[in-house]
Amino acid sequence: MKPATRLTPISPVVHRWSSFHPQWKVDFSSYAVTTSEGVYFVDPLRPRPTLQQQLAALGAPLGVFLTNANHERDADWFRKEFDIHVFAHEKAKPECDIKLDILVLDGEKLPGGPRVLHVPGGGAGESALVVGDIVLLGDALLHPKGQALALLPEQYCEDAKQLARSLRQLLDVDFQTLTFAHGEPIVGQAKAQLAALLKPSRKKKP
Repeated sequence: MKPATRLTPISPVVHRWSSFHPQWKVDFSSYAVTTSEGVYFVDPLRPRPTLQQQLAALGAPLGVFLTNANHERDADWFRKEFDIHVFAHEKAKPECDIKLDILVLDGEKLPGGPRVLHVPGGGAGESALVVGDIVLLGDALLHPKGQALALLPEQYCEDAKQLARSLRQLLDVDFQTLTFAHGEPIVGQAKAQLAALLKPSRKKKP
């Protein structure tokens, strides 16, 4: 993948950068979350120097957050470059190939305010970050450019039925925007789109 060169605002406190994976035909997205105490890098890919300067302008680096065990990406580089910790849900540890500095639990708040929501059933340690009315997801949902919102395919899930139940619990959260590790963010009315996706289909009577 070619390193990303552009930082795109999703909101005043969430910014995205992404690179297209030519073999898998999907974007790999990373996010910067600005808090009162500093900036978290979510599932980060190493940026080009010009983009690194844009990230630095957002505020002091505070930590890296991995949404699941498969998203180590360039977390080690960020840890060493900025002397920060890598956070992830405790269930990500057994499957993660890098050291996780701080293991978090469902419902826990990170320094600066983002709240962690465990989304079991997807990848190991699958978790979301809640920042105001924004939910940042990892692999639990996919939203490739030009395509409809979709569930993570069953072959990549630890338990597809459990993942669907976990995602229904997200409907208890008051949010309007969803971001994804793979795909385009949905800005505005994202909760309604998730509710429609998870709505049970009615079987026609014979």
